[in-house]
Amino acid sequence: MLAYITQSAMETVDLVRRRWPVVLVLVLAGGWIWFAFWLSDVQGRMDLPRAYSVRMTCEDDPEAELWRGGCDRIETDLQKAGRPGFLDLYNAFVVVHHKPGPGAAAAAQFAGKPAEQGFELAPLLAGQRYGLAMVAPEFEQVKSSAHAEAVIAEIDKRDRALLVIGRAGLGMDALIAGALANFVHPGVMVDGAVQYVAVLTGTAKTSDLATGLSRQR
Repeated sequence: MLAYITQSAMETVDLVRRRWPVVLVLVLAGGWIWFAFWLSDVQGRMDLPRAYSVRMTCEDDPEAELWRGGCDRIETDLQKAGRPGFLDLYNAFVVVHHKPGPGAAAAAQFAGKPAEQGFELAPLLAGQRYGLAMVAPEFEQVKSSAHAEAVIAEIDKRDRALLVIGRAGLGMDALIAGALANFVHPGVMVDGAVQYVAVLTGTAKTSDLATGLSRQR
């Protein structure tokens, strides 16, 4: 038996030595597939509290007028119940993780345009859920009402996608949809791998890996 096991091991080593290019390709492909699913799991786990925060911000409250302005724009999505379809989940992961963030998506449209005279961002965001946080990176470089409205529309689009992911939870369909979105957008996979290395070396936060906020806004 020992001789048989030894012979089988030697034959396996010899096969690997002779077929090493194929073995290397299979190992790399397997690792890429694993990373796509692992990244999808991280993204999903980070998206759930983000979806909850959107829903929580728009809940009724005695002082809701201080922050929930704009919730009417996503009211239909807030009222949806039941598990979303696979295509809806896929599109949601694409919007949240594979398209430019709200600030970047609107920036190109207004690049080079002059600032609006007398424009002030703070009054526009007062009482709105878009300005609830102390820091609003999506609105950096915004210098006109039209630009601000474009960013707001992009935030609504992202939040609708987050609500879809939130309704799915950590189900297998969400995991597969996220992994498929990662496969279809390999550039983001490469960015994810770079950020993963940064997390391992202590130069980035795990949340950056899931949201991409360290690289896009």
